[in-house]
Parts: sequence; structure tokens; C-alpha cells
Amino acid sequence: MALILTGLSHQCAELELLELLAAAPAASVLGKLKSAGWERVTVLSTCNRFEIYAEVEPEAAAGRLDELEAFAGKLAGVDLKGKLYRKRDAQAVEHLFAVASGLDSMVIGEGEILGQVKQAYEAALGMRLTGKVMNVLWQRALYVGKLVRSQTAIAAGHTSAAGVAVELAEKIFGDLSQCRVLIIGAGSMAETAAKYFLSEKVAQLYVANRTFDKAVLLAARFKAQAVRWDSLTEMLAHVDVVLSSTGADTAVLKREQVEIAMSRRQGRSLFIIDIAMPRDVEESVHGLEHVYLYTLEDLKEIVDGQLQQRRREQMKAERLVKARAEEFFKWLDAARDGVRADLKHGLDGAGRRLAE
Repeated sequence: MALILTGLSHQCAELELLELLAAAPAASVLGKLKSAGWERVTVLSTCNRFEIYAEVEPEAAAGRLDELEAFAGKLAGVDLKGKLYRKRDAQAVEHLFAVASGLDSMVIGEGEILGQVKQAYEAALGMRLTGKVMNVLWQRALYVGKLVRSQTAIAAGHTSAAGVAVELAEKIFGDLSQCRVLIIGAGSMAETAAKYFLSEKVAQLYVANRTFDKAVLLAARFKAQAVRWDSLTEMLAHVDVVLSSTGADTAVLKREQVEIAMSRRQGRSLFIIDIAMPRDVEESVHGLEHVYLYTLEDLKEIVDGQLQQRRREQMKAERLVKARAEEFFKWLDAARDGVRADLKHGLDGAGRRLAE
């Protein structure tokens, strides 16, 4: 059997193109692939990437990649021919291991991707779309992701979009202890942002979510105040910083809302950080006076400034990923030939115990 991969990420695609595919829930995509006859397939969909991994007959690999490319294009509603990367076998394995390790993330070393890889695997497993090879591949990817974080310092400092967003707020205000912050959303990224803001001892933290009970739960964990969804405009007039990270398909903050809020702020600036994909805030908001809107693309500039400091650890992590990918592919070759082979999670080449 051959392993194939096709997809796109922040590394090679414009934000607008990523948005078209990020709006599609992975479970829904898996359901469509299963209905189309795919038996061994996994979908990894995050705010910065959309990838489909599959196990197919070797002689059919090129044609099946064409099918997946056409499928993604239909899903996005645009022709994606030539816009997706395509990898197979060893290249696909090494790519997945690099992704799980945070080496292919917008923020090198970020931790959220490992959980997203786990969710992608569990979703496919739950729909019976994996087999022995895919199970071992994805379990191994999770192992390698943990190994990289335990044996390198690649995750030192702010490693998530939420963390970098808080760092940006710090650069703007210098001291966040006098700032009132509104977090829109109650998912994992919102939770991470809440942790960072709380560590900076902000004056007041608010949480708004379309489902108020979820806002209450998150707020209770971080000494914040829950805000009802229909109070968003009122809150925009009150706070200094807004960080938005929902899973909405369309913008949740409209220009009209922000205009109304700004008319009540008496010239006070409002900083909005949108780390959602698709974006939560209408782009035209950036044109309003005294409103400063930052998106994932702006955060990437901050990330780029950190890359030089992390380069040494990144190279160390890349060598580790490459070695583990080669190890996996040797196992796969042996399995294809009917030879029994084992992959040991806990030992290095010299027989020493590894942290997992």
C-alpha cells in the first residue's frame, strides 16, 4: 500500500484560500470522503492548514491524488489544480511528523497542533477509516510530536497564536494591568488566550460566547466575567483589547457594531486581535479611525522575528523528525514484504530510555 497526502497551509496559500477550506468541519469532510468510497483516509483541518492523508494501492497513487485534489476543489468551490502540495510515502510520513512536532506551524513549536493531530486521528478512527498502517502512522506522529517537545527547546516562549497575540497587546500597551480585555469565543484558543491574559494580571477579563453557558464556564475558570452575546456592541465601547477566536463561518464583529461602539469611546483607541479562521472581524473595520485590527497575518510578522532565536532548536528537531520518519518507513517496507518488525516508542538507537 502507498501513503499519499495532498493539501495546503499557511506556508504556500493565501489567507482567503485557506478560509474556503477551514470553514468545512473535518467530520463532515470525512463523511463525504467515506461516501465517495475512500476506505483509509484522515483529514487534518486547522486554521492554518487543510490536509488529506490516505492509504491506497501503489499503482493508483497518482490518480487517487488527482481525485483528492478535485475533491478539495469542489469543497472550496474553486479550481485548486496545481495549488495543493502532493506527497507520497516517505515524504508524506516526514511531513506529518513535522506537522505534529510544530515544525510546519505558523508559530514554530506551538503546542495546539499536537491536540489537533490527535483529534484528526480519533475522528477517522471513530468512523472506521483507518487500518493497521494508518493507525501506526498517526500514533507514531503523536509520539514524535511529544518527543520533539521533550528533547528540544523548540517550544520555549510563546508558541501559540493566542500567546503571540497577548505578546502583541503587551507591545502596544507596555503594561496590561490597567487594560480591560474581552475574549470572544470559548474554545481551546480562547482558553489559551485567557491563561496568558490572566498571567499578565489584566484589570478585567470578559468572555463572550454565542452559547452563554460556555462563556460562564470559561469565565469561572479564569476569574473573568461572562458576557451575553447581544451585549457585544456595548462591551466594545468599554474594553481596551478584544481578542476573537470563534468557530463561526462568517464574521461575528461587523463594521456597523464597531462604528457604534467607537462613537461612545470619546476618541479612545480600540485594539482588536482576530485569530480565528475564517476571520471573525470584517476587514473594513481596519479603516475606522482609532481602531487597530490585527489578524493572523500580522501575528506572523512577530513570529518571523522569533525564528532566528529558535533556529538552532528547530534544526535539532528536524533531524529528530527525519530519523523517526526513516525508522517508520523501514517498518512500513518490512510490513509490506510480510516481515515482522517492531517500532519501539521508548528507546533510542543505543537502547537508552526516551522521554515520551
